[in-house]
Amino acid sequence: MNLPRILNVRTLTCVLGFSTTCSLFGAADPLEDPDQSGWFVRLGGRVSMGAKAQIRDTQAAPVSVAGAYDNGYVKPDAGGSASSTWNWGYNSASQIQGGDLVLQRIDGNPRVGGIAGSKDDPRWGGELVSGFEFARFNIGRREARFGFEAGYSYSGLTSSTRAVSTATVIESVDHFALNGVLPPVAPYQGTAAGPGPLISLNPSSHTTISSAATASLDSRLESEFHTFRVGPWISVPLSGRLSLGLSAGYATIYANSSWDVTESLSYANPSLPAATSSSLHANGAHWSPGAYAQLRLEYRLTKHVGIYAGADMQASTGSSVHLPGRDVRYDFGSVYGGVAGVNLSF
Repeated sequence: MNLPRILNVRTLTCVLGFSTTCSLFGAADPLEDPDQSGWFVRLGGRVSMGAKAQIRDTQAAPVSVAGAYDNGYVKPDAGGSASSTWNWGYNSASQIQGGDLVLQRIDGNPRVGGIAGSKDDPRWGGELVSGFEFARFNIGRREARFGFEAGYSYSGLTSSTRAVSTATVIESVDHFALNGVLPPVAPYQGTAAGPGPLISLNPSSHTTISSAATASLDSRLESEFHTFRVGPWISVPLSGRLSLGLSAGYATIYANSSWDVTESLSYANPSLPAATSSSLHANGAHWSPGAYAQLRLEYRLTKHVGIYAGADMQASTGSSVHLPGRDVRYDFGSVYGGVAGVNLSF
């Protein structure tokens, strides 16, 4: 057995195998392909944060009007009498008690106001970007690339909010003498001009009841954010297969939102009316133009395939959804995120 000859053969085999590996992933496989068109596609996942959702109270503050009640009214009429009026109304037959009309008004009801808060939970989504290389130029000893790109990204957000407000309220209960008048069937609304049945303008009795009151608001906001962007990019090689990429330009967010709000009001004193609740629903869609910038590290695996990871920031105008007495507004003034994915060159 010729041991040196066997070792030489094995050594040659190892060298050839290593050379073959290098030809697949190293210098023998050039990263630049003269047949490439200059087009590329980036496909990746992303996480975004920083979009703020603020609920605003747009309902006007209640104004107390003399003679106005929660279930009717008794006000002076055009005749100017100081003791009687036909300018009165009521809602229910149960308000006629004996020979009196009974009216109630609750003052000081609590209301959940504006809720200023940010929803910073991560918004997961993805992005798809396509672009073209237009030119190359030198920055010192490095050959930089320049081009334009257009992209789309998607993310969703679900936000649930509950808030409570409490206060002490006063219920006023006033009795007005009907003076033998048979009242029209409820609901009835007289006018200042009249004519109509006359009752006493001034209450014959006035009592008050106090109670603790609680108002609550439950909000659920579901939103989809579709972002479209276009702008220039530049890529500068750092070493070998690694390069630094920067993109910036115009971006706009299409926010499509669904908003459900439930408000309730309850009183601790059982003498006051039972708890009430109301629910509202609204849909809203809005374009929010702005600008974006993204910084990436890009690593070429082969001449056609690479990977990238980076961070970006976007600033856009806000978006709102409206309901009677309330609205919710998204603030996109400073949205930032991270991206990672695959880069394909053609």
